Amino acid sequence: MGTNLSQVFIQNGAVLEDNSTNPVFSDPDSGQIGIWDSVDSGWIATKLFQKTFSPLDTDDDNGVTTATSTAVAFANPNWLYSQLQFVQGTAGNPIATPLLDVRNIRSLSFDHYLATAGHKTVLTPNPTTFTGATIGNVTIRVIARTTPTDQLSYYDQEGTNYSILSGNDPFPLGAFNTTNHKVISVEVNGSDFTTNATFIDAAKIAIEAHGVLSKLVTVTDGASTMTIQSKHVGFIFDVAIIKSEDNSDLIAGAAAANLLTETVTGQDLGVGNPWQVLGEEIRCRSRYGNFNRMYLPQNMPTYTVSGNKYHKVTVEYEHNWPNSTGIAPAGALNQVVLYIGAATAIADNTTDENIAPVFGLTSTTGEVLDPVKYVW
Repeated sequence: MGTNLSQVFIQNGAVLEDNSTNPVFSDPDSGQIGIWDSVDSGWIATKLFQKTFSPLDTDDDNGVTTATSTAVAFANPNWLYSQLQFVQGTAGNPIATPLLDVRNIRSLSFDHYLATAGHKTVLTPNPTTFTGATIGNVTIRVIARTTPTDQLSYYDQEGTNYSILSGNDPFPLGAFNTTNHKVISVEVNGSDFTTNATFIDAAKIAIEAHGVLSKLVTVTDGASTMTIQSKHVGFIFDVAIIKSEDNSDLIAGAAAANLLTETVTGQDLGVGNPWQVLGEEIRCRSRYGNFNRMYLPQNMPTYTVSGNKYHKVTVEYEHNWPNSTGIAPAGALNQVVLYIGAATAIADNTTDENIAPVFGLTSTTGEVLDPVKYVW
């Protein structure tokens, strides 16, 4: 989240405000982001900084000085503007950051949209005859290690359920436990399975029939594997499969007794998913009075759109607290976050998507803009 999440601007569409119309501070349409050049009173639609330069080469024989053909890259780019503001249009007056002197900007980063992936476990019965006749009844235990802590789990006035990764069920309160790890168990009767495949079928049916587990995880029945995956952002779990008769572990233990193998893939929160964008939008609104706007509207619209994919630009800057307009506490940096996206993530450095040239973004892998990080 950075050092201090101070302001969030959200645009649904890839084109920033530019000077194609009358360059007036109040120009941006509702929800549109622009970068205002306070010195020249116009919108910046080209690059903010220079990343490379061509050294001069002097020909001593004829006194001619020309630029060399080899460009040299700056470790930290040189700004091409002295002061700027990040602005977002609304139905009324625009909202904006304080006027930023670029000398006070300490970092700028760009992160490409990345979908959230829930924690999952893939279980594979090893023997060719994983049968109830030889194993008996089997107990499957799902142990909740962490439960959701995202903003929308605590405050979601509009009932968006954006942090639900699968299905429509809100995170069940029965899975919360403040004292220790919650353990939820189901049993598969030995008479219900005769092969690997029938065990997987029976286990899937048992989990999906459980009133709480069915709201926590999805079960995918493969030809020879069973995948258990979280339905909710932040729900991380362990799986134990044991013989009901003697509580022996069917996953861990000696090789001869290791009747199942387990592959765990950790949660990937991703970047620019609607649950993240709306969570930051709400958190800033409640903490700083509608994003520390230049005015305080009575009814502030919500800009995050379900299903949209957002790229993330983060700018951190110093301030002369408490004498400046900054709102971070002493010793911390103010932060401006721009979420810019659409129904499909912004693709490449194309002429109609000027986020790329403004922030000096390039693509080396098809239509995926490479992440960048500059520190001054």
